[in-house]
Amino acid sequence: MIQIAILVSGLLLLIMAVALFLAALKIRNLSRENRRLQHSLARAGKMIASLEGRRKLSDQSRNKRLRSYLRLMDTLVNTIPNPIYYKDADGVFQGCNRAFASDLLGLKRDRIIGRRAQQLGGVIPPAAAALWRKHELKMMEMEARHQFEMELACADGGCREFLVTMAPVKDSRGQVLGSVGVMLDLTEKNRAARERIQKEKLQGVLETAGAVCHELNQPLQALSGYAELAQSGISASDDYTTLVEKIRDQVERMARITRKLHNITRYAAKDYVGDLRIIDIDKASG
Repeated sequence: MIQIAILVSGLLLLIMAVALFLAALKIRNLSRENRRLQHSLARAGKMIASLEGRRKLSDQSRNKRLRSYLRLMDTLVNTIPNPIYYKDADGVFQGCNRAFASDLLGLKRDRIIGRRAQQLGGVIPPAAAALWRKHELKMMEMEARHQFEMELACADGGCREFLVTMAPVKDSRGQVLGSVGVMLDLTEKNRAARERIQKEKLQGVLETAGAVCHELNQPLQALSGYAELAQSGISASDDYTTLVEKIRDQVERMARITRKLHNITRYAAKDYVGDLRIIDIDKASG
């Protein structure tokens, strides 16, 4: 019995030793696994930190490029000599270049942005502001580029004529957000066109006047000669003397008219009947 008890005790001790060995082995494996897991977590943390740093650098680089692009666009827009502006759908100025603010209106940009043309009555006349808005609404209705001409007083005190070209600005859904406008100064061009038209008209008048003078001179000379002959052939008491004098007066009047036609130096017209206008010979001959 004692031997059996000793044998059982030995088996129990062996089983316990094996169990302890297996537990120690498992603990060691778990410890190794835990170290590997911690190492992997550390590597993952480093990777995340690296990616986060790269993302921040990427965001900073993107923001830096965006700021550089905005500075470039601002420099470009302000270098363009033509007045440029941007309005929202309600006609409120949202931006403009220096040519529009300083040269045209004589204002700083912060005095313009956030206001409508109607609120700048000191520099933009109400009639011009109303015309501006009318064409903006037409442009937004068509959703296409639109042009119109207008006269506007400038900061230098002179009135100038502009061709305003407007185009709608749309979002990704095609909704009209506002409009961009570019103004082209037509003052000198229009003045040159008017002067050219005046010269063409004057040339036509001169050619017509020259032809009239040429065609009338000989008949007038003949009439004047016949009147002198008639007057020399009748006595002063004759009833026809008065008629002959009247004929000579009218001949002389026609001669004065032909001399004025011959001396025309510029184009001048006056109203005649209805909408008809004729050459003002007195003004045209100076």
